[in-house]
Amino acid sequence: FVDRVFHSEETTRKVYQELALPIVHSAIHGYNGTIFAYGQTSSGKTYTMMGTEVSLGVIPQAIHDVFKIISQITNREFLLRVSYMEIYNETATDLICESRKRKPLEVREDINGTIYVSDLTEEVVTEEDQVMQWIKKGEKNRHYGETKMNEHSSRSHTIFRMIIESRDRSELNAENCDGVIMVSHLNLVDLAGSERASQTGAKGVRLKEGCNINRSLFVLGQVIKKLSDQQAGQYGFINYRDSKLTRILQNSLGGNAKTVIICTITPVTLEETLSTLQFASTAKFMKNTPQVNEVLNDEALLKRYRKEILDLKFYLEEIEDKNPDFFFLPIEGSSALKVTLQTRAHAMEKQELAQLLAEKEELQKENDDRIINLTKMIITSGTVLQRDHKNFFETSD
Repeated sequence: FVDRVFHSEETTRKVYQELALPIVHSAIHGYNGTIFAYGQTSSGKTYTMMGTEVSLGVIPQAIHDVFKIISQITNREFLLRVSYMEIYNETATDLICESRKRKPLEVREDINGTIYVSDLTEEVVTEEDQVMQWIKKGEKNRHYGETKMNEHSSRSHTIFRMIIESRDRSELNAENCDGVIMVSHLNLVDLAGSERASQTGAKGVRLKEGCNINRSLFVLGQVIKKLSDQQAGQYGFINYRDSKLTRILQNSLGGNAKTVIICTITPVTLEETLSTLQFASTAKFMKNTPQVNEVLNDEALLKRYRKEILDLKFYLEEIEDKNPDFFFLPIEGSSALKVTLQTRAHAMEKQELAQLLAEKEELQKENDDRIINLTKMIITSGTVLQRDHKNFFETSD
């Protein structure tokens, strides 16, 4: 029960185009997206995600297409930032900050329920080569190790993230420009492989690494199973906090994101292959609720309120013009003011619209008062963008 099976002779390019490219397109248009590879050690996860110089993996192809697609969108401005982290022995670490500043990162939740990693470096990027340099730097800092099954085995999970922000470029008619900023996350995840000590020959440090890898993958499997069970009407508590991996990816697992899971298998170990296929079959039933992520600053919020108020007033005028009896409420016992059920419904509709209009006008007044005292700020994905980037979103004179 999977969406697609790729044979060994099919290229990573084919995998990317069918599975990952639609997620990239969605991320550019405001949806959160996550792509990750899952499978046993030495089954081809890192090869699928990173690839080689000859055969590019999902991550470099996605980066290339982000810039390519953006260059073809002429009616929006974009601001791109990247971060790169690893989860090693249940500790989240920044891979692109200076080594002397590197420290364990805390996973937090804001008042809106959004999960974020505190103090994670986010670098502004303007071209593809710049992004690849950050990835190369991160790869140098990542934990690798040798086992019996893999000379260059990933000993940590990594999450490469692109934060894509954009706004309407058209300023020809400022009144019609809604000022909405779209903010989305594109998560490209390379998971460490599940392994057995008897097969890898792991001892000491390698054994500890393997235990932590297996534990986090077990929690991931449990979270996905519980999410899948919900589709069959079986609801239970889902503890994302049992692992750093599931906590950081909480939004991608049953939340506001479009998620693709690429499961890699190998004929070397039948039991591990069956386990991976069972994981894939279970994950197929997980349901997310993706939606476009829009952020409104105070000025944009006022514009939206004003437009809604004007639309409501226009709608009320239309109804009043078409229905002369719309102004009269029925009075019991008065034959002169008898109205039809339709008129009664119209009267109730007018009352509701008038109440909504009053609420909108009150909200506008409150925001007018607030905006006088507030410095215009750029709101990003869980943080406030630093002032040196704020001109990106300010309307030009």
